[in-house]
Amino acid sequence: MNITEPIIQAASLGTAHSEYTADNLPETLKELVDKIKSEAEDTESFLYQTIAATFTYRRAGWKPASAEGLTHLEQAPEEELPYFEQERNQLFFRLCNTRYLLSYAYRRASTSGRIIAPEYLPQLIRRAYNRTNPSRNEEQRLLSGLMGNRGQWLLRQMGLANRVTEEPWETATHNERKDRLCQYRLENPAQALELLRSDWKSEPANRRDELLACLRINLSKTDEPFLQEVAQSDRSATVKETARTLLLCIPDSALVSRYRELLKGHLRYNRLFGWSYDTLEYTPEMKQLGLLEVSPNKKEKDSEFLLRQLAERMPLDFWCELFNRDTEQAARKLVRHLPFKNYFNLETPIENFKDSQWAYYTLKEDPTYVQKTGLISLLSPSQREEISWPENINDFDYVPDSWYGDDSETWGPRFSKSVLTWLLRRRYLYFATDTAERLSQFLSPELRGVIESLASATANTASSVNEFREKILEFMDLRKEIDTLFNDNK
Repeated sequence: MNITEPIIQAASLGTAHSEYTADNLPETLKELVDKIKSEAEDTESFLYQTIAATFTYRRAGWKPASAEGLTHLEQAPEEELPYFEQERNQLFFRLCNTRYLLSYAYRRASTSGRIIAPEYLPQLIRRAYNRTNPSRNEEQRLLSGLMGNRGQWLLRQMGLANRVTEEPWETATHNERKDRLCQYRLENPAQALELLRSDWKSEPANRRDELLACLRINLSKTDEPFLQEVAQSDRSATVKETARTLLLCIPDSALVSRYRELLKGHLRYNRLFGWSYDTLEYTPEMKQLGLLEVSPNKKEKDSEFLLRQLAERMPLDFWCELFNRDTEQAARKLVRHLPFKNYFNLETPIENFKDSQWAYYTLKEDPTYVQKTGLISLLSPSQREEISWPENINDFDYVPDSWYGDDSETWGPRFSKSVLTWLLRRRYLYFATDTAERLSQFLSPELRGVIESLASATANTASSVNEFREKILEFMDLRKEIDTLFNDNK
Protein backbone atom coordinates (compact mmCIF):
# COMPACT_ATOMS: atom_id res chain seq x y z
CA MET A 1 0.00 0.00 0.00
CA ASN A 2 1.39 3.43 -0.91
CA ILE A 3 1.43 6.39 1.46
CA THR A 4 -1.63 8.14 0.00
CA GLU A 5 -4.17 5.28 0.04
CA PRO A 6 -4.79 5.34 3.84
CA ILE A 7 -5.39 9.09 3.71
CA ILE A 8 -7.83 8.75 0.81
CA GLN A 9 -9.69 5.99 2.70
CA ALA A 10 -9.92 8.07 5.88
CA ALA A 11 -11.16 11.11 3.96
CA SER A 12 -13.77 9.02 2.14
CA LEU A 13 -15.22 7.45 5.32
CA GLY A 14 -14.94 10.62 7.43
CA THR A 15 -13.09 11.14 10.70
CA ALA A 16 -16.16 10.11 12.71
CA HIS A 17 -16.00 6.57 11.27
CA SER A 18 -12.31 6.10 10.53
CA GLU A 19 -9.18 7.24 12.31
CA TYR A 20 -6.05 7.85 10.28
CA THR A 21 -2.84 6.42 11.71
CA ALA A 22 0.58 7.39 10.35
CA ASP A 23 1.84 3.89 9.74
CA ASN A 24 4.28 2.77 7.07
CA LEU A 25 5.45 6.32 6.35
CA PRO A 26 9.03 7.24 5.49
CA GLU A 27 10.89 8.28 8.63
CA THR A 28 11.25 11.93 7.58
CA LEU A 29 7.54 12.27 6.75
CA LYS A 30 6.46 10.35 9.90
CA GLU A 31 8.27 12.86 12.12
CA LEU A 32 6.38 15.70 10.42
CA VAL A 33 2.99 13.97 10.71
CA ASP A 34 3.58 13.23 14.41
CA LYS A 35 4.33 16.90 15.00
CA ILE A 36 1.14 17.90 13.13
CA LYS A 37 -0.88 15.50 15.31
CA SER A 38 0.51 16.92 18.51
CA GLU A 39 -0.38 20.45 17.54
CA ALA A 40 -3.71 19.87 15.77
CA GLU A 41 -6.91 21.18 17.42
CA ASP A 42 -9.06 18.27 16.25
CA THR A 43 -9.01 15.18 14.02
CA GLU A 44 -10.29 17.09 10.97
CA SER A 45 -7.48 19.63 11.21
CA PHE A 46 -4.97 16.83 11.66
CA LEU A 47 -6.26 15.03 8.55
CA TYR A 48 -6.27 18.17 6.34
CA GLN A 49 -2.72 19.12 7.32
CA THR A 50 -1.52 15.54 6.91
CA ILE A 51 -3.06 15.38 3.41
CA ALA A 52 -1.20 18.57 2.42
CA ALA A 53 2.10 17.32 3.81
CA THR A 54 1.83 13.83 2.33
CA PHE A 55 0.84 14.85 -1.18
CA THR A 56 3.51 17.57 -1.24
CA TYR A 57 6.09 15.00 -0.12
CA ARG A 58 5.01 12.62 -2.85
CA ARG A 59 5.21 15.24 -5.65
CA ALA A 60 8.46 16.76 -4.49
CA GLY A 61 10.37 13.59 -3.97
CA TRP A 62 12.59 12.23 -6.79
CA LYS A 63 15.55 9.96 -7.26
CA PRO A 64 18.73 11.31 -8.84
CA ALA A 65 19.21 10.18 -12.43
CA SER A 66 21.89 7.67 -13.15
CA ALA A 67 25.02 9.00 -14.87
CA GLU A 68 24.95 5.97 -17.15
CA GLY A 69 24.15 6.89 -20.77
CA LEU A 70 24.49 10.65 -20.31
CA THR A 71 26.36 12.65 -22.97
CA HIS A 72 29.09 14.96 -21.82
CA LEU A 73 28.40 18.55 -22.86
CA GLU A 74 31.48 20.56 -23.67
CA GLN A 75 31.74 23.91 -21.99
CA ALA A 76 31.12 26.93 -24.17
CA PRO A 77 34.43 28.69 -24.89
CA GLU A 78 35.18 32.23 -23.81
CA GLU A 79 34.80 35.04 -26.31
CA GLU A 80 37.70 36.99 -27.75
CA LEU A 81 35.60 39.88 -29.08
CA PRO A 82 33.18 42.21 -27.28
CA TYR A 83 29.42 41.95 -27.76
CA PHE A 84 27.25 44.49 -29.52
CA GLU A 85 25.35 46.69 -27.13
CA GLN A 86 21.67 45.91 -26.56
CA GLU A 87 20.28 48.33 -29.16
CA ARG A 88 22.19 46.71 -31.99
CA ASN A 89 21.43 43.17 -30.78
CA GLN A 90 17.74 43.99 -30.65
CA LEU A 91 17.87 45.38 -34.18
CA PHE A 92 19.09 42.01 -35.51
CA PHE A 93 16.21 40.38 -33.65
CA ARG A 94 13.66 42.78 -35.18
CA LEU A 95 15.03 42.21 -38.68
CA CYS A 96 14.12 38.51 -38.49
CA ASN A 97 10.77 39.51 -40.01
CA THR A 98 12.41 41.00 -43.12
CA ARG A 99 13.67 39.24 -46.23
CA TYR A 100 16.66 41.31 -47.38
CA LEU A 101 17.52 43.86 -44.70
CA LEU A 102 18.88 41.33 -42.20
CA SER A 103 21.64 40.37 -44.64
CA TYR A 104 22.24 44.06 -45.27
CA ALA A 105 22.66 44.64 -41.52
CA TYR A 106 25.05 41.67 -41.28
CA ARG A 107 27.20 43.18 -44.02
CA ARG A 108 27.24 46.60 -42.34
CA ALA A 109 28.13 45.00 -38.99
CA SER A 110 30.87 42.73 -40.34
CA THR A 111 33.63 45.34 -39.96
CA SER A 112 32.69 46.44 -36.45
CA GLY A 113 34.96 44.03 -34.56
CA ARG A 114 32.02 42.97 -32.37
CA ILE A 115 29.76 39.92 -32.15
CA ILE A 116 26.10 39.23 -31.41
CA ALA A 117 25.19 38.43 -27.79
CA PRO A 118 24.44 34.70 -27.19
CA GLU A 119 20.83 35.19 -26.10
CA TYR A 120 19.95 36.55 -29.57
CA LEU A 121 21.67 33.82 -31.53
CA PRO A 122 19.21 30.85 -31.41
CA GLN A 123 16.51 32.57 -33.48
CA LEU A 124 19.03 34.04 -35.92
CA ILE A 125 20.64 30.62 -36.37
CA ARG A 126 17.32 28.83 -36.86
CA ARG A 127 16.40 31.37 -39.56
CA ALA A 128 19.76 31.08 -41.32
CA TYR A 129 19.56 27.28 -41.43
CA ASN A 130 15.88 27.04 -42.37
CA ARG A 131 15.69 25.33 -45.77
CA THR A 132 12.66 27.43 -46.76
CA ASN A 133 14.71 30.62 -46.38
CA PRO A 134 15.83 31.70 -49.89
CA SER A 135 18.70 33.73 -48.38
CA ARG A 136 19.96 30.94 -46.10
CA ASN A 137 23.35 30.43 -47.78
CA GLU A 138 24.21 34.13 -47.63
CA GLU A 139 22.93 34.47 -44.06
CA GLN A 140 24.94 31.45 -42.91
CA ARG A 141 28.10 32.92 -44.38
CA LEU A 142 27.53 36.40 -42.94
CA LEU A 143 26.31 35.21 -39.53
CA SER A 144 29.33 32.94 -39.05
CA GLY A 145 31.54 36.01 -38.72
CA LEU A 146 29.25 37.62 -36.14
CA MET A 147 28.37 34.76 -33.80
CA GLY A 148 31.75 34.39 -32.06
CA ASN A 149 33.10 31.27 -30.35
CA ARG A 150 29.91 30.62 -28.40
CA GLY A 151 27.85 30.85 -31.56
CA GLN A 152 29.99 28.17 -33.19
CA TRP A 153 29.59 26.10 -30.01
CA LEU A 154 25.81 26.58 -30.18
CA LEU A 155 25.78 25.42 -33.81
CA ARG A 156 27.33 22.14 -32.69
CA GLN A 157 24.79 21.72 -29.90
CA MET A 158 21.95 22.33 -32.37
CA GLY A 159 23.39 19.79 -34.79
CA LEU A 160 23.88 22.42 -37.48
CA ALA A 161 27.66 22.62 -37.74
CA ASN A 162 28.83 21.95 -41.28
CA ARG A 163 25.21 21.52 -42.41
CA VAL A 164 26.02 22.77 -45.90
CA THR A 165 28.68 20.14 -46.51
CA GLU A 166 27.13 17.27 -44.60
CA GLU A 167 24.91 16.12 -47.48
CA PRO A 168 27.03 14.33 -50.12
CA TRP A 169 26.73 15.48 -53.72
CA GLU A 170 25.35 12.08 -54.74
CA THR A 171 22.37 12.31 -52.36
CA ALA A 172 21.75 16.09 -52.43
CA THR A 173 18.55 17.41 -54.00
CA HIS A 174 18.68 19.10 -57.39
CA ASN A 175 18.21 22.57 -55.92
CA GLU A 176 20.92 21.89 -53.33
CA ARG A 177 23.25 20.83 -56.12
CA LYS A 178 22.58 24.04 -58.06
CA ASP A 179 23.17 26.21 -54.98
CA ARG A 180 26.38 24.39 -54.13
CA LEU A 181 27.63 24.49 -57.71
CA CYS A 182 27.02 28.24 -57.94
CA GLN A 183 28.84 28.79 -54.64
CA TYR A 184 31.78 26.66 -55.78
CA ARG A 185 31.97 28.61 -59.06
CA LEU A 186 32.48 31.76 -57.01
CA GLU A 187 35.14 30.22 -54.77
CA ASN A 188 36.87 27.58 -56.92
CA PRO A 189 35.63 27.37 -60.54
CA ALA A 190 37.85 24.40 -61.43
CA GLN A 191 36.58 22.36 -58.48
CA ALA A 192 32.98 23.16 -59.46
CA LEU A 193 33.62 21.94 -63.00
CA GLU A 194 35.03 18.63 -61.77
CA LEU A 195 32.06 18.20 -59.46
CA LEU A 196 29.68 18.75 -62.37
CA ARG A 197 31.54 16.26 -64.57
CA SER A 198 31.52 13.57 -61.84
CA ASP A 199 27.82 12.80 -62.17
CA TRP A 200 27.03 14.43 -65.50
CA LYS A 201 25.72 11.49 -67.56
CA SER A 202 23.35 10.20 -64.87
CA GLU A 203 21.35 13.45 -64.73
CA PRO A 204 18.17 13.87 -66.85
CA ALA A 205 18.29 16.46 -69.64
CA ASN A 206 16.36 19.23 -67.86
CA ARG A 207 18.64 18.99 -64.82
CA ARG A 208 21.80 18.82 -66.92
CA ASP A 209 20.69 22.01 -68.60
CA GLU A 210 20.13 23.87 -65.32
CA LEU A 211 23.41 22.66 -63.82
CA LEU A 212 25.31 23.56 -66.97
CA ALA A 213 23.97 27.12 -66.81
CA CYS A 214 25.79 27.53 -63.46
CA LEU A 215 29.09 27.58 -65.38
CA ARG A 216 28.18 31.09 -66.50
CA ILE A 217 29.64 32.20 -63.15
CA ASN A 218 33.36 32.88 -63.63
CA LEU A 219 33.23 31.34 -67.11
CA SER A 220 36.69 31.08 -68.66
CA LYS A 221 38.83 29.36 -71.29
CA THR A 222 39.34 26.48 -68.84
CA ASP A 223 35.69 25.46 -69.27
CA GLU A 224 35.91 25.30 -73.07
CA PRO A 225 36.91 21.59 -73.51
CA PHE A 226 33.97 20.36 -71.44
CA LEU A 227 31.54 22.72 -73.15
CA GLN A 228 32.79 21.64 -76.59
CA GLU A 229 32.26 18.00 -75.62
CA VAL A 230 28.70 18.73 -74.48
CA ALA A 231 27.89 20.82 -77.56
CA GLN A 232 29.03 18.04 -79.87
CA SER A 233 27.82 14.86 -78.19
CA ASP A 234 25.09 15.51 -75.60
CA ARG A 235 21.86 13.58 -76.05
CA SER A 236 19.67 16.69 -75.65
CA ALA A 237 19.41 19.42 -78.28
CA THR A 238 18.53 21.92 -75.51
CA VAL A 239 21.67 21.07 -73.53
CA LYS A 240 23.77 21.32 -76.70
CA GLU A 241 22.40 24.81 -77.35
CA THR A 242 23.12 25.89 -73.76
CA ALA A 243 26.71 24.68 -74.16
CA ARG A 244 27.06 26.62 -77.43
CA THR A 245 25.61 29.70 -75.75
CA LEU A 246 28.24 29.47 -73.03
CA LEU A 247 30.99 28.98 -75.61
CA LEU A 248 29.78 32.18 -77.26
CA CYS A 249 30.54 34.01 -74.01
CA ILE A 250 34.24 33.11 -74.27
CA PRO A 251 35.67 35.68 -76.73
CA ASP A 252 38.62 33.52 -77.80
CA SER A 253 36.83 30.17 -77.91
CA ALA A 254 37.25 28.00 -80.99
CA LEU A 255 33.54 28.36 -81.74
CA VAL A 256 33.66 32.17 -81.73
CA SER A 257 36.82 32.11 -83.83
CA ARG A 258 35.10 29.88 -86.38
CA TYR A 259 32.10 32.21 -86.52
CA ARG A 260 34.46 35.12 -87.11
CA GLU A 261 36.14 33.28 -90.00
CA LEU A 262 32.77 32.54 -91.61
CA LEU A 263 31.58 36.14 -91.36
CA LYS A 264 34.84 37.80 -92.40
CA GLY A 265 34.50 39.67 -95.69
CA HIS A 266 30.75 39.11 -95.99
CA LEU A 267 29.61 42.27 -94.21
CA ARG A 268 30.56 45.84 -95.17
CA TYR A 269 29.47 49.38 -94.36
CA ASN A 270 29.73 52.43 -96.60
CA ARG A 271 28.96 55.91 -95.28
CA LEU A 272 27.02 56.79 -98.45
CA PHE A 273 25.34 53.50 -99.36
CA GLY A 274 24.98 51.85 -95.97
CA TRP A 275 25.26 48.11 -95.46
CA SER A 276 26.02 45.51 -98.09
CA TYR A 277 26.14 41.71 -97.72
CA ASP A 278 27.89 38.90 -99.61
CA THR A 279 25.83 35.74 -99.69
CA LEU A 280 27.13 32.83 -97.61
CA GLU A 281 26.10 29.29 -98.60
CA TYR A 282 24.56 27.19 -95.84
CA THR A 283 26.54 23.99 -95.14
CA PRO A 284 26.23 20.92 -92.87
CA GLU A 285 29.04 22.40 -90.75
CA MET A 286 26.88 25.45 -90.04
CA LYS A 287 24.07 23.21 -88.87
CA GLN A 288 26.49 21.47 -86.54
CA LEU A 289 27.60 24.89 -85.26
CA GLY A 290 24.01 25.67 -84.23
CA LEU A 291 23.18 28.06 -87.08
CA LEU A 292 19.69 27.96 -88.60
CA GLU A 293 19.10 28.01 -92.34
CA VAL A 294 15.63 29.60 -92.51
CA SER A 295 14.61 32.85 -90.81
CA PRO A 296 11.51 32.75 -88.58
CA ASN A 297 10.72 36.24 -89.91
CA LYS A 298 9.11 35.99 -93.35
CA LYS A 299 10.19 39.57 -94.13
CA GLU A 300 13.86 38.72 -93.66
CA LYS A 301 15.95 37.07 -96.38
CA ASP A 302 17.39 33.69 -95.34
CA SER A 303 20.81 34.71 -96.67
CA GLU A 304 20.84 37.82 -94.47
CA PHE A 305 19.47 35.85 -91.53
CA LEU A 306 22.47 33.51 -91.71
CA LEU A 307 24.87 36.46 -91.66
CA ARG A 308 22.91 38.10 -88.84
CA GLN A 309 23.27 35.01 -86.65
CA LEU A 310 27.02 35.17 -87.12
CA ALA A 311 27.12 38.94 -86.47
CA GLU A 312 25.19 38.57 -83.22
CA ARG A 313 27.81 36.06 -82.04
CA MET A 314 30.79 38.37 -82.61
CA PRO A 315 32.80 39.90 -79.75
CA LEU A 316 32.31 43.67 -79.76
CA ASP A 317 35.86 44.39 -80.98
CA PHE A 318 34.66 43.01 -84.35
CA TRP A 319 32.70 46.23 -84.90
CA CYS A 320 35.65 48.37 -83.87
CA GLU A 321 37.68 46.67 -86.59
CA LEU A 322 34.91 46.91 -89.17
CA PHE A 323 34.36 50.65 -88.59
CA ASN A 324 38.02 51.31 -87.76
CA ARG A 325 36.86 53.22 -84.68
CA ASP A 326 37.44 53.05 -80.93
CA THR A 327 34.80 51.51 -78.63
CA GLU A 328 32.79 54.70 -78.04
CA GLN A 329 32.70 55.73 -81.70
CA ALA A 330 31.96 52.20 -82.94
CA ALA A 331 29.10 51.76 -80.45
CA ARG A 332 27.50 55.06 -81.42
CA LYS A 333 27.85 54.29 -85.11
CA LEU A 334 26.37 50.82 -84.79
CA VAL A 335 23.40 52.07 -82.72
CA ARG A 336 22.63 54.69 -85.38
CA HIS A 337 23.10 52.31 -88.30
CA LEU A 338 22.02 48.80 -87.36
CA PRO A 339 22.60 46.22 -90.10
CA PHE A 340 20.09 43.72 -91.47
CA LYS A 341 17.21 46.22 -91.67
CA ASN A 342 17.37 46.74 -87.88
CA TYR A 343 16.68 43.08 -87.17
CA PHE A 344 20.11 42.94 -85.61
CA ASN A 345 19.94 42.30 -81.84
CA LEU A 346 22.80 44.39 -80.43
CA GLU A 347 22.12 43.56 -76.77
CA THR A 348 22.80 39.84 -77.40
CA PRO A 349 26.61 40.11 -77.84
CA ILE A 350 26.84 42.86 -75.21
CA GLU A 351 25.22 40.61 -72.61
CA ASN A 352 27.04 37.46 -73.80
CA PHE A 353 30.44 39.04 -73.35
CA LYS A 354 29.43 41.23 -70.37
CA ASP A 355 30.90 44.26 -72.09
CA SER A 356 30.13 47.13 -69.71
CA GLN A 357 31.71 49.76 -72.00
CA TRP A 358 29.53 48.81 -74.94
CA ALA A 359 26.49 48.70 -72.67
CA TYR A 360 27.30 52.20 -71.42
CA TYR A 361 27.88 53.79 -74.82
CA THR A 362 24.85 52.02 -76.33
CA LEU A 363 22.50 53.29 -73.62
CA LYS A 364 24.04 56.75 -73.69
CA GLU A 365 23.47 56.96 -77.42
CA ASP A 366 19.96 55.49 -77.28
CA PRO A 367 18.38 55.29 -73.78
CA THR A 368 15.35 53.43 -75.17
CA TYR A 369 17.56 50.35 -74.98
CA VAL A 370 16.61 50.40 -71.30
CA GLN A 371 13.85 48.00 -72.33
CA LYS A 372 16.67 45.48 -72.84
CA THR A 373 17.09 45.19 -69.09
CA GLY A 374 20.27 43.10 -69.23
CA LEU A 375 22.33 46.08 -70.39
CA ILE A 376 21.66 48.12 -67.23
CA SER A 377 23.00 45.35 -65.01
CA LEU A 378 26.42 45.85 -66.64
CA LEU A 379 26.60 49.52 -65.62
CA SER A 380 28.09 50.89 -62.42
CA PRO A 381 25.92 53.29 -60.34
CA SER A 382 28.00 56.23 -61.59
CA GLN A 383 27.49 55.19 -65.22
CA ARG A 384 23.73 54.91 -64.69
CA GLU A 385 23.68 58.52 -63.50
CA GLU A 386 25.04 59.72 -66.85
CA ILE A 387 22.20 58.28 -68.92
CA SER A 388 19.18 60.42 -69.90
CA TRP A 389 16.56 57.82 -69.06
CA PRO A 390 13.12 57.99 -70.70
CA GLU A 391 10.18 59.07 -68.55
CA ASN A 392 8.25 55.87 -69.10
CA ILE A 393 8.84 52.22 -69.93
CA ASN A 394 5.89 50.16 -71.06
CA ASP A 395 4.92 47.23 -68.84
CA PHE A 396 7.64 47.92 -66.25
CA ASP A 397 6.16 46.25 -63.15
CA TYR A 398 9.26 44.77 -61.46
CA VAL A 399 12.97 45.48 -61.07
CA PRO A 400 15.20 42.74 -62.58
CA ASP A 401 17.42 40.93 -60.06
CA SER A 402 20.50 41.78 -62.12
CA TRP A 403 20.01 45.52 -61.49
CA TYR A 404 20.65 45.21 -57.78
CA GLY A 405 24.15 43.77 -57.81
CA ASP A 406 25.86 41.96 -54.95
CA ASP A 407 27.55 44.78 -53.08
CA SER A 408 24.50 46.87 -52.15
CA GLU A 409 26.16 50.00 -53.58
CA THR A 410 23.63 52.83 -53.45
CA TRP A 411 22.19 54.06 -56.75
CA GLY A 412 22.44 57.70 -57.66
CA PRO A 413 19.38 60.01 -57.34
CA ARG A 414 18.83 60.26 -61.10
CA PHE A 415 18.57 56.54 -61.77
CA SER A 416 16.69 55.98 -58.49
CA LYS A 417 14.05 58.52 -59.47
CA SER A 418 13.65 56.98 -62.93
CA VAL A 419 13.10 53.46 -61.54
CA LEU A 420 10.53 54.71 -59.04
CA THR A 421 8.73 56.70 -61.74
CA TRP A 422 8.51 53.65 -63.99
CA LEU A 423 7.13 51.53 -61.15
CA LEU A 424 4.61 54.06 -59.90
CA ARG A 425 3.10 54.44 -63.38
CA ARG A 426 1.83 50.87 -63.17
CA ARG A 427 -1.77 50.11 -62.26
CA TYR A 428 -0.74 47.13 -60.22
CA LEU A 429 2.52 46.00 -58.62
CA TYR A 430 3.22 42.34 -57.88
CA PHE A 431 5.14 41.59 -54.70
CA ALA A 432 5.05 45.25 -53.69
CA THR A 433 6.39 44.60 -50.17
CA ASP A 434 9.36 42.50 -51.31
CA THR A 435 10.20 45.01 -54.05
CA ALA A 436 10.01 47.92 -51.63
CA GLU A 437 12.28 46.23 -49.09
CA ARG A 438 14.90 45.27 -51.66
CA LEU A 439 14.85 48.69 -53.32
CA SER A 440 15.35 50.39 -49.96
CA GLN A 441 18.93 49.08 -49.90
CA PHE A 442 19.81 50.73 -53.20
CA LEU A 443 17.72 53.88 -53.60
CA SER A 444 19.47 57.15 -52.91
CA PRO A 445 18.51 58.53 -49.45
CA GLU A 446 17.65 61.77 -51.26
CA LEU A 447 14.61 60.08 -52.75
CA ARG A 448 12.36 60.26 -49.67
CA GLY A 449 10.96 63.66 -50.66
CA VAL A 450 10.65 62.54 -54.27
CA ILE A 451 8.60 59.50 -53.25
CA GLU A 452 6.22 61.69 -51.28
CA SER A 453 5.82 64.05 -54.25
CA LEU A 454 5.29 61.15 -56.63
CA ALA A 455 2.57 59.93 -54.30
CA SER A 456 0.55 63.08 -54.84
CA ALA A 457 1.12 62.92 -58.60
CA THR A 458 -0.19 59.35 -58.76
CA ALA A 459 -3.05 59.61 -56.28
CA ASN A 460 -5.52 57.69 -58.43
CA THR A 461 -3.60 54.43 -58.46
CA ALA A 462 -4.29 50.90 -57.30
CA SER A 463 -4.03 49.94 -53.65
CA SER A 464 -0.92 47.84 -54.33
CA VAL A 465 0.91 50.92 -55.61
CA ASN A 466 -0.16 52.92 -52.57
CA GLU A 467 1.04 50.09 -50.36
CA PHE A 468 4.33 50.10 -52.24
CA ARG A 469 4.86 53.82 -51.53
CA GLU A 470 4.14 53.37 -47.85
CA LYS A 471 6.32 50.29 -47.54
CA ILE A 472 9.29 51.76 -49.33
CA LEU A 473 9.30 54.76 -46.99
CA GLU A 474 9.08 52.40 -44.02
CA PHE A 475 11.98 50.27 -45.24
CA MET A 476 14.09 53.29 -46.13
CA ASP A 477 13.71 54.47 -42.54
CA LEU A 478 14.72 51.03 -41.32
CA ARG A 479 17.76 51.05 -43.57
CA LYS A 480 18.69 54.49 -42.23
CA GLU A 481 18.51 53.05 -38.72
CA ILE A 482 20.84 50.21 -39.76
CA ASP A 483 23.29 52.66 -41.35
CA THR A 484 23.24 54.86 -38.25
CA LEU A 485 23.78 52.03 -35.76
CA PHE A 486 26.50 50.37 -37.81
CA ASN A 487 28.32 53.46 -38.93
CA ASP A 488 31.95 52.52 -39.43
CA ASN A 489 33.03 55.61 -37.55
CA LYS A 490 31.09 54.72 -34.38
